[in-house]
Amino acid sequence: MIFNLLKKETLTELKFLDYDGSSLYSNCLVYQNDKKVQIHLLPVIHIGDLEYYASLLDYIHDRICIYEKMNLTPSDVSMEKSAKSLNEYLEIVSPSVEDFWQQYNELLKKFYKKFLTREVKSLCKKVKKQSKNFDDKIKAIYDGCIKTGFGIQNLYPVQLYLCESMNLSHQMIAIDYIYDIPRRSNWIHTDLDVGSVTKNVDLNELVEEMLTEPSPEILNMLMKQIALLLINVLGMLDFKKIQEITKRRELLANGLIHFLSDQFGEIKDTTPEYLLEGRNSMVQDQILNLIRNHQEILVFYGVAHMSAIEKFILEHGFNFKYRQRFKAFDIEER
Repeated sequence: MIFNLLKKETLTELKFLDYDGSSLYSNCLVYQNDKKVQIHLLPVIHIGDLEYYASLLDYIHDRICIYEKMNLTPSDVSMEKSAKSLNEYLEIVSPSVEDFWQQYNELLKKFYKKFLTREVKSLCKKVKKQSKNFDDKIKAIYDGCIKTGFGIQNLYPVQLYLCESMNLSHQMIAIDYIYDIPRRSNWIHTDLDVGSVTKNVDLNELVEEMLTEPSPEILNMLMKQIALLLINVLGMLDFKKIQEITKRRELLANGLIHFLSDQFGEIKDTTPEYLLEGRNSMVQDQILNLIRNHQEILVFYGVAHMSAIEKFILEHGFNFKYRQRFKAFDIEER
């Protein structure tokens, strides 16, 4: 997610989000085809109240559920995801971050010097200029970005920082993806799994190749990824400048609305393909697989994915039936 300071907007309605100036809502849209097969598109906002995630779980209940959870490292990362705070997360991942930096720091320094585009260098200068405004947590997150080659996993601590700045929870904390969800037979994991993809790959060789002789496609992906993380670092500073929790929540709500409307086309073009289109394709294939044997399925994925998935199911003979609204959070803190 990318956040910018925006003027307050009220009474804003999108298909999968509602914002009335007082609360932000996500909308589950239900579709049906002529064979009475139903698909529930249940979008999730990654930052919200604990009650919000409980209501989503209640709605899913025993429905067949396609769900997201990116596994971004080949090792067991369950301890990272079981952290209940940003400080705990940073403490847990610190050894692996330092190990990666110790092994690849010279290659990373050469990569940053040789391959960064003009646009990314400009963002780097902007972040460096603002570094005097970093607090300890932002500094730790930014250092983690640099030391891991701006791996996309660094978006998670950014989101945790925003959660804590607004006294809200995070999807990965509120829902137990380590012990509970994997035991639910109706939940079908459909997302990136680096461990599976790289099972028979020499990871050291792969990393060295990406940092020394990246293909044009890999280089383009890495530049988009670095730019995305740098913009999110600046976004944390936007939140830090605002003292009132109410104003921070307004910023988040307006930022999400802007992201999914005016800004979405631009952001889609500047986001690594695997984060949006690649994962959308996985969901679409899974939908076609599951509707062969099930009369009702549910897609539980980030709100940014839903428009493309909706377009796909409409093209496959499904029509809108009804919607149900879920409150993600109130602007005023309770």
